[in-house]
Amino acid sequence: MLRTVLKPKMAPAIVARTWPHAYTVSSIHASRRRVSDQRTNRHNNIEEDDDVGIDPPVSLYARVATTVLIGGGIYYLYTEHGSTIARYLPWPAKQSSDTHPTAVKGQSGSKSKLRAKLAPKSEMSHQEQVNWAWTHPGLYVVGSNECGLVDPLHPGQGVGLRAAVPGLEGKLLRSAAFAKTHAAAVDVDGNLYQWGAGFSADSGPHMPQCTLRDSGITAMAASRDYAVLLDRKSRIRLVRGDNSQGAKQASPTLEFEPRLGWRENVVAVSTGEDHIAATTSSGHVYTCALGPSGNDRGQLGHGPTTTVQPFVFKRIKSERPFSSAVCGGRHTLLLTADGDVWGCGANDFGQLAMGQYSEATRTISELTPLRALWDHGIFQPNVARAQRIAAGAKTSYFQVSRSGADLDLLAVGCGIDGQLGNGAFTHIQGRPTRVTALSGGGEIDPETGLRRPVGVRSLSTNGSSDHVVMVCDNTTNVQLDKSAQSATKSPLFGYDVVVWGSNSSGQCIPDRKHRFAEPEHPPPLYLSKSSSGQDQSSPRLQAAPRQWVSTSSFQNTGSANNNNKKYLVEQEFVTGPDVTAAFLKSV
Repeated sequence: MLRTVLKPKMAPAIVARTWPHAYTVSSIHASRRRVSDQRTNRHNNIEEDDDVGIDPPVSLYARVATTVLIGGGIYYLYTEHGSTIARYLPWPAKQSSDTHPTAVKGQSGSKSKLRAKLAPKSEMSHQEQVNWAWTHPGLYVVGSNECGLVDPLHPGQGVGLRAAVPGLEGKLLRSAAFAKTHAAAVDVDGNLYQWGAGFSADSGPHMPQCTLRDSGITAMAASRDYAVLLDRKSRIRLVRGDNSQGAKQASPTLEFEPRLGWRENVVAVSTGEDHIAATTSSGHVYTCALGPSGNDRGQLGHGPTTTVQPFVFKRIKSERPFSSAVCGGRHTLLLTADGDVWGCGANDFGQLAMGQYSEATRTISELTPLRALWDHGIFQPNVARAQRIAAGAKTSYFQVSRSGADLDLLAVGCGIDGQLGNGAFTHIQGRPTRVTALSGGGEIDPETGLRRPVGVRSLSTNGSSDHVVMVCDNTTNVQLDKSAQSATKSPLFGYDVVVWGSNSSGQCIPDRKHRFAEPEHPPPLYLSKSSSGQDQSSPRLQAAPRQWVSTSSFQNTGSANNNNKKYLVEQEFVTGPDVTAAFLKSV
């Protein structure tokens, strides 16, 4: 190897001969000078023109996209986790009039006292709720008061409001139903009360009005425009929800085609937005349109070629006997006596469980079996069968019993507000998904020591609702007592209540996130002064079981009640658009 002690003038030639592919020393120096000149020129250009730099200018589109992204993230955190974040803020949270009905500004002293009476401030424990429900009949509502359904004395005020409907406190009810702009309730004496912005002539403050008296009314439902009444004679009558006929309304009776058979009775009615389904004791199902749009998606189940006359019940042709029928917004579900499920109507979101969405299955105008419910599309009653069905605006629910004695709650349809209950916000769900928190559960029976499945005692949602209220069929320590003395004894515990779905107006849990994708335990729907000052550890809502009660034990009738009548009662929950209600029902 040549040494580096050679004279400088000989180095270039020797380097070139030794490494023929390398640069000469002079070329290296020239290259370094060019790089230095480029850096100098770049620096000079930056100083001369400020618009030219290392970082390119940010476009208007990028700025708008960044703002939308940050704003969307803040909105999501506020709606989904707002109450949790508020706990860690250094300043105290401001109480709004939407949460506490006694804090509405500008109201008179008498109205303020009334609202304080309707919604006392302190919460009850689990055991107190059962006794309190048995001794405080009335209609207790939570949710949006935009149309005065929660508190008609102050329509338009309150989101997440909790109150007892004024005028109905102390009344034992048979049924209650809610539509978007009107509501109705029937008391134990057959008095029909109606209220709401759609019912009130001037949409201002008002009290529920008694519009009909008939001791034979046994059940009711509400569509967009009507209150639907069922009586002991199997007559189904309509009462308008807009009060267009005055305080005392006419109630036309709907005809059946063909007529009901000898000793055939209507046992249940269900309503969608503009249609009704009635189930009879003979296993027949009759459907009826309540206007021109009552069969626009084939929800009556009579096929595309059948002419439908509004306000006339027509029997669905089928050789199978049905045990129940429920109406969604624009679809209908029917449960057969052996546990199969059939359906018809709108299937835009998969609410008829037809599998993957396609244009061919968007509308099902004929009664069709929901084969996607069963393994391999085959219904085998000895393997799995449906025990209960329910329908929301765009969603359907099925309680299915398996051969291993387990119970599953399945859901299909739209779940964008979490109403599928499976932990996801799914837009379209055409195949059944399990509500995991309410499937396969069980408890030990204290009497037999054996495990028993815990299923659905009642599942409330209707054709206008995007949320669900479910009463669980868990064991309670309540035993029927015809002497009506147990209503004052304690401690007692009732049925667990869970909610999920849209919570945009606080209809599930006030002051909580915008929607629930999984079942949650709500706090007590009504409140009591008796537990003021007690240390309650997150009490959750309990439904009062069936029991005999005496009217003399009612504590909110407003005057001494010397009438000592006894009734068999149970607490019931119903839903409506953006509202949830509970009442003591005479059974």
